[in-house]
Amino acid sequence: MRIFSNIIIIALIGLFSSTYLLNLSPIDYRGTIEIETPVENSSLSLESKENDLLNPESITINHISDIEESVKSVSDSIFTLDVYHGDTLVKGGIRNLELVSPSVNMSISVSKDNPIITTLNINQKKLGLEDGTYRFVFTSNLIAVEGRSSVSSTVTYDTGGTYYPAAVQAPVGTKGFTLYFATENADTLIPVTRFLVEDKSITRMAIEQLQNGPLNSGFVSMIKDVTNTTYNNGNVVIDIPSSYEGYNNGSTSALLAYKAFVKTIFDVDRYWPIHNLTFTVDRKKSDTYFHGLPSEAINALSNKERNYLLYMAYRIDDRYYLFDYEADIQKLGINAGDTAEMKAQKLFDAYFDSDITYGINPVPESVKLMNAKLEGKNLILNFNDGFSNAHKGKENLKQMMLESLIYTFTSIPGVDSIKITVNGEEPKNLTQVLYPPEFINPETVQVQN
Repeated sequence: MRIFSNIIIIALIGLFSSTYLLNLSPIDYRGTIEIETPVENSSLSLESKENDLLNPESITINHISDIEESVKSVSDSIFTLDVYHGDTLVKGGIRNLELVSPSVNMSISVSKDNPIITTLNINQKKLGLEDGTYRFVFTSNLIAVEGRSSVSSTVTYDTGGTYYPAAVQAPVGTKGFTLYFATENADTLIPVTRFLVEDKSITRMAIEQLQNGPLNSGFVSMIKDVTNTTYNNGNVVIDIPSSYEGYNNGSTSALLAYKAFVKTIFDVDRYWPIHNLTFTVDRKKSDTYFHGLPSEAINALSNKERNYLLYMAYRIDDRYYLFDYEADIQKLGINAGDTAEMKAQKLFDAYFDSDITYGINPVPESVKLMNAKLEGKNLILNFNDGFSNAHKGKENLKQMMLESLIYTFTSIPGVDSIKITVNGEEPKNLTQVLYPPEFINPETVQVQN
C-alpha cells in the first residue's frame, strides 16, 4: 500500500512540473496568437508611415521588434480593422484584408532589421464606404500588449467626378439617339444619348452613329462594317458583310457588338414602332452568327420589354454614367407570385448583393429601404434618414442616385413611376411623382457658368 501511495505522489509531481497546459474552462483558443518568446521579453510593436491617405488601394503596416523573436499565428488574419467617422464607429471587426493571407500555425521571425511587412487591401469598394474622411484603427492579433497593438491612419475617399442628369426632352428640332458604346476594358456597354437633326431613316441614322463612334475617348464602338439597314412596318433588317469578321470572332467582342446593335435599334421605338430585328450576312439569313448565337437571337428577334434592371454607375475620366444590368431574378429570389412591394425590396437589396465587379453602387450603404407601397402604377419607396444625408454636399451625385432609383424601380412590371418618402414623410424638394427621363447620359452637356 505504501508503494502504491509513493507511485501516486511521484505521478502528481511529474504532472504539475510538466509544460502541459490544463484547460479547465471552455475557452476556444483556435483564434489566438502564440508568441514563442516569453511575453515579458517581447518588444513587438506596430509602425506605419502612411498616416494620411487619399483614395488608397492599400496600406502597409510593419511589425517591428528591438529583439529577435519568433511569432506564431494560429489565425488566418493578422489585422482587425475598425472604421470611425468622427467618433462614430461605422464598421467594426473587419478581417481578412491581407493581400497575402497568413497560414494557420505559421511561424514568423522578426527583429530590428527584419520587420514583418503586411499589405492590407483598403479599396473603397471592398470596404463599402462612401466618400468622406475616416479614422482607420488597425489592431494586430500578434500583439498582446494593448498600448502597442494598434495603429491608426486618416483615410479620405473623394472619388470626385460629375454626373450630368438625364434629359427629359430633346432640343428643339432634334431627335435623341441612345447609342451603346463599350468601355475600354470591354466589361460592359454604356448608353449615351446623342441629339441630331433627322436627315434620313432614323434606324439607319442610329447605326451610322454607332459606326461614327463616341466623342469620349474612354469609350469604344463595337460596330464597324454594315452593308445596309432597312425598316419596314416595324421590322428592321441589318445586313452585315461576311468580309468583316469582327462580329463573329472573339466571344466578348462579338457579344458586345450584338448587344450594341440590339439595344440601340430597340431604343428607336420612342419614335418609330420596332417589332423585331433580323440580321443577315451578305443579304442571306444565317442559322448562327456573332460567335455562335442561335437562329432565334438573330432572326426576327422580338422587341420585348426588359425587366428587373439594376442601374449602376461607371466612371470614365471625371464623369459618371449610369448603365443597366439585368439582375438575376433567381438569385434575388424574385418569384411571379411576389407582390410589387416584395419585388422592390429584393431589387433594392441587389444594389448591395450584386457581384458586378466593374460597376459603382450609386446608393450608399447608409441608405435603407424601410418599405414600399404600390398605388396604381406608382411605387412609393420609403427610406430611412440615410437617403436625406446621402452624398452630402454633392448634389449631382445625389441626382445620380435618384435617377438610378427611378430607372431601376420602373423596370418592375406594372410600375411606371416612383415617389420618395423618408420615414413616411415627403422631402421638401421631392414631393412630385417621378417618371424615368427619356434620354439617359446626354453625350454633350452645356455647362452653365
